Amino acid sequence: MKKRFIPLLMALLLGNWACDPDTLDIKNQNQYSDATYFTTDVQFNEATIATYATLLHQGLYARDWYFTFDLLGNDAERNTPLLGDLAEFPIYAHTGANPVIQQTWGSLYRMIFRANLVIDRATAWNPTMAAEQTNKKQYIAEASFLRGWAQMQLTQLWGAVPLRPNSASAQNAEAPRASVAEGWAAVERDLTKAATDLPLTYPDAQLGRATRGAAVALLGKALLYQKKYAQAQAQLQQLLQAPYSYALTPNYDDLFTAGKMTNETIFAVQHRWVGWDQGNAFYMFGGQETWGNKNTASGRGMEYGWNDWQNVQVAPSLAMAFKYKNEAGADYVDPRAKLTFYGDAASGGDVDYCNACTGGAKPYPFADKKILAWRKYNNYEVREKEDLPASNISSQLIRLADVKLMLAETFIEQNNLAGALAQINDVRRRVGAFAYTSLGAQDNARLLLRRERQLELAGEQSRFFDLVRWGIAQQTINPEKQRQLNRTPFLPRHVLLPIPQGEKDTNPLVRASVTDDWN
Repeated sequence: MKKRFIPLLMALLLGNWACDPDTLDIKNQNQYSDATYFTTDVQFNEATIATYATLLHQGLYARDWYFTFDLLGNDAERNTPLLGDLAEFPIYAHTGANPVIQQTWGSLYRMIFRANLVIDRATAWNPTMAAEQTNKKQYIAEASFLRGWAQMQLTQLWGAVPLRPNSASAQNAEAPRASVAEGWAAVERDLTKAATDLPLTYPDAQLGRATRGAAVALLGKALLYQKKYAQAQAQLQQLLQAPYSYALTPNYDDLFTAGKMTNETIFAVQHRWVGWDQGNAFYMFGGQETWGNKNTASGRGMEYGWNDWQNVQVAPSLAMAFKYKNEAGADYVDPRAKLTFYGDAASGGDVDYCNACTGGAKPYPFADKKILAWRKYNNYEVREKEDLPASNISSQLIRLADVKLMLAETFIEQNNLAGALAQINDVRRRVGAFAYTSLGAQDNARLLLRRERQLELAGEQSRFFDLVRWGIAQQTINPEKQRQLNRTPFLPRHVLLPIPQGEKDTNPLVRASVTDDWN
């Protein structure tokens, strides 16, 4: 099965909406209303693509998402150049007034609003052609997938949040907070619908749209996060057999190389720099759908790169996690260390760069200073500098290794340790790590699984969510921060984000429900 990329076309027809009533109002700028515009297949396709495009809006995958959750999960450590709002996250000093938190909330609700438009208007559409009837089903399923994804993020990050189940609900600025259980139920409904109606594959010209496999994987993740282990297992196991053909890519680097298409990716945001004549390389600073034009690139390579802006480095605790004992009790360095970061030989990181450059490999110049710099998601193996915040390396949202480790977790929690062992070893063998002969008892198996997720998914914004759902965020992060910063800043409230100030200002029902000026 080919890689599922999102062709994030930026020639969009829809404006920017969030929960604020001023931004939720539809502007009739072209003599259309939402009730009269959507009448053709082309228009529904454009509206669906506009819903995908929200993945690049502020707070999400063009820039802010990777900073926010790599820092909150302590995969990344702040470097001196990182200033302003993002610098609050590694010390847990963020509040509801933080612009990134407000933008993330707004962009997720904007995605829901756009999905609602597609679902509501397409449901009322009565095409006569068979191809259009098929497309109608697909558009509704795609919008259901994206709405389910957005609702899942809101529920994980803020807990009880207002539900916006249809277009009409956008007009109600004073929506109450639904319970966490109601939020998860909405996620399950949408993803079940998507998993039923999405196509297995697309023509090459449409690769990247959400597939049935993406919906099954995300539904399995949602069930796992709710500790519904048997149900999650049933979903995730489907992806290992026909009609699906996902496979671990033999070369781990291919997952984080521009232009590579592998069978491991299940859902990803494709980033593409199309040149100055068609967009602005700095669009992620607020130019989405305006002066950014058709640019969908990521700023991550430039932001994280040691030879560019170097806003962050690899957290020492992450680098240390790659060094552990093998089953014989001997010191061992996991092979994924040198695929994840640059460092000195003792750290286990990659000691040279530019291995595919014209001039040949060069020694990593900061090894003697013990600086641990990001290699994963950077282009330094093929060129010396990023030069622009215009990376074409796609953001992995769901891939098969993640699915296998989630499946292993469902097995462990149901005490099927042999089943878990097979899935964990599959992931380890791919990178040349030794295979375990046993996971030990259930408690030890949990520890091994948790380390495996930390190493395999480093820098993929997974760890914060994992630590929170396992109930060990404070007890894990504070000792790490004590070693790094000589402080223990993670408080019990930090398992959720604070309700954004803008939502409190415009929604009195939400404002009245907030405790301790947090959540």
